[in-house]
Amino acid sequence: MESTRIIPFCVPLTPGESSGVGVVGTITLRGQSAIVWFGWGDVERREEEDCDNNIRSDNSTVAVGTGRPPLGSLSVSMPPSSRKGPSRMPTPTSQLVGGSSDEDMMLGQQMSARLAKRIGWPIFVSCSFSDFGQNGVSPALAAGFDDDTMPAAMAEKEVTRILTLEKDKLVVST
Repeated sequence: MESTRIIPFCVPLTPGESSGVGVVGTITLRGQSAIVWFGWGDVERREEEDCDNNIRSDNSTVAVGTGRPPLGSLSVSMPPSSRKGPSRMPTPTSQLVGGSSDEDMMLGQQMSARLAKRIGWPIFVSCSFSDFGQNGVSPALAAGFDDDTMPAAMAEKEVTRILTLEKDKLVVST
């Protein structure tokens, strides 16, 4: 029987800060598929021994996300079919649940397509960057970014790192 694992992750917008707003989310693993859910949330520093092994360490402290972003739009991408050689065909992607933000839907579709192609698994992505909280200002803009694409790319890099580790563990165990 396949087990389900939920792995939290976060990416601080300003590296080295002890707390603040960043990208927080979860990766839910079930067999050889993943659901990635992310958005804005609070980030705080904790001692390394109190945290999951998947969380990256800097100087024995780690950033831990404490916020819970609302569920946004949901898209799914399937890995390209494995024929001889690398596939030049676009990664099949579908929008399962729409949202109030076209930008969130596009970020989710693009991220799920790239992750499915890299990891080789079906990948579901829910992105919720359009919910800014009470003050109505995007945390990305407040941190000095031009828009939400750089924080999304930072989150995608972290998700890719975690999924690659998990895929390698799965290959070793079988």
